[in-house]
Amino acid sequence: MTGVLRTAFALSLGAAVSLGLARFSYALLLPPMRDDLGWSYLVAGAMNTANAAGYLAGALAAPLLLRRLGAARAFALGMVWTALVLTAHALAVGDAALASLRLAAGMGSAVTFVAGGLLAARLATGDAGAGASRAGRILGVYYGGVGAGIVASTAVVPWLAARDVAHAWQGAWVGLGVLALLCAAGSWPVK
Repeated sequence: MTGVLRTAFALSLGAAVSLGLARFSYALLLPPMRDDLGWSYLVAGAMNTANAAGYLAGALAAPLLLRRLGAARAFALGMVWTALVLTAHALAVGDAALASLRLAAGMGSAVTFVAGGLLAARLATGDAGAGASRAGRILGVYYGGVGAGIVASTAVVPWLAARDVAHAWQGAWVGLGVLALLCAAGSWPVK
């Protein structure tokens, strides 16, 4: 594997965290959280709306952060932030706290995804003579990380959330946070 493809795979870990672990996983956690916390459909939907609002805010703030921190640093910090916020979900059972964490996860995941997309695009166009095939491969690897994150979520969440303990879903958030931290470590240092 070339250094360029290695970097593309490292960047794809950001896509896995931002959309697979931080966004998709909520769909898997919703049934046990709703049952355990007695949520109405309105509250359950509001949690997803909070995450989407955070994602919108993070995407709109990303250009400023990219300018201020640089793409690689914003990418790394966004991944670590998202991982820590995912883990923090395990510490909350109140609606307001969980909604705030969903908002914060959306913000971090958006910064990660935008910065990673910029870095992948730069990598794909870095060698003008490489051609469209190489650029497509690099971008395909990056965006393929989303699918990897979804698969990882489905491998981790169901068995952790189904344990016979109080608030079993909290363990799934810890599992997602640990997985996101491992992804952050695996992507370090992306330039």
